Amino acid sequence: MNTLNYIGSKHTLCSTILDIVKKELGNIKLLSFIDLFAGTGTIGYNFQDYVAKCCANDLELYSFVINKALLKCNYSEKLQSIIDNCNKLTNIQGLIYSNYSENDKCERMFFSNDNASKCDAIRLHINELLMTEYISEFEYNFLLASLLVSIDKVANTSCVYGAYLKKYKTSALKPLKMVPIHTKTNINTTDNNVFNMKAETLCLDETNGYDIVYMDPPYNQRQYSANYSPLNYIAQYDPSIVLTGKTGLIENYNKSDFCSKVKVKHAFASLLDGLKCKYMFISYNNEGLIDYEDMKIMLSKYGKVKLYKIPYKKFKAQMSVDIDTVYEYLWYIDTTQAADTTIEIINLTSL
Repeated sequence: MNTLNYIGSKHTLCSTILDIVKKELGNIKLLSFIDLFAGTGTIGYNFQDYVAKCCANDLELYSFVINKALLKCNYSEKLQSIIDNCNKLTNIQGLIYSNYSENDKCERMFFSNDNASKCDAIRLHINELLMTEYISEFEYNFLLASLLVSIDKVANTSCVYGAYLKKYKTSALKPLKMVPIHTKTNINTTDNNVFNMKAETLCLDETNGYDIVYMDPPYNQRQYSANYSPLNYIAQYDPSIVLTGKTGLIENYNKSDFCSKVKVKHAFASLLDGLKCKYMFISYNNEGLIDYEDMKIMLSKYGKVKLYKIPYKKFKAQMSVDIDTVYEYLWYIDTTQAADTTIEIINLTSL
């Protein structure tokens, strides 16, 4: 799969997480699975071959679109043909050019003029294909997700979209080339599902529950909706949306309680209380807003707890700090067993 350059991505950790889940639960082929904070969709995309049903949720629209593409739409020659045609379209100076590239009315340099106007042409074409019913809703999400991960490759940023670079870097000057987000053809599109809501709300609404719940909530005070606002704008592509400030933030962007020192514990408690599942796996790290002791106390209420400590290198944008290695904490809670304050800790070697 093609993915975003994303803070907190589990791309390098995914195989380790999958190995741990299979080690703890054995054969998971008959079990249902959901990723509550799906982000780039890496976990669900790689887990879906091993479970009976794979679902995902994320509050951000760009993530919802991407996960729809990864879990609800198979690659096809039809989609490849459309993508090939998209790469031949004549550029159009539309919303992305006007708001996220440098011109007479805009100083923002998130994308070069050519790439922004190419993005506009492709985005408008995808809309037209949907309106004329040449493509289905799922094919629409596949194409839009492919555009999102492709435009991200030529973004003029250091990593997130919280700021743009004052000079165009080499990769940002390369021409936008749209590529399929994946080429998988055996996705269980019937049983898989994708949601677009707060995780704590979803857990209250989903009455049947899941066998396995995986969650990778934000660790710190950086709001994903702010950091990836241009991607949400491309996904919505609505001229009535109000953009604010030097970086073109979407007005009233989503703010997660998991990014608030004051609200994060209550948010976690609300989420955990609403969960209906047999097994929980929670990714967090040693630099998160909730420290180890508080997390241990909180999780011990829900079953037997085990902690896997996984060392890994920091996201490259954070490499200027003295310590370049952090620990991913993968908490495993077996809710079928009685609550127990005794926790087994397993230290894994470096990836």
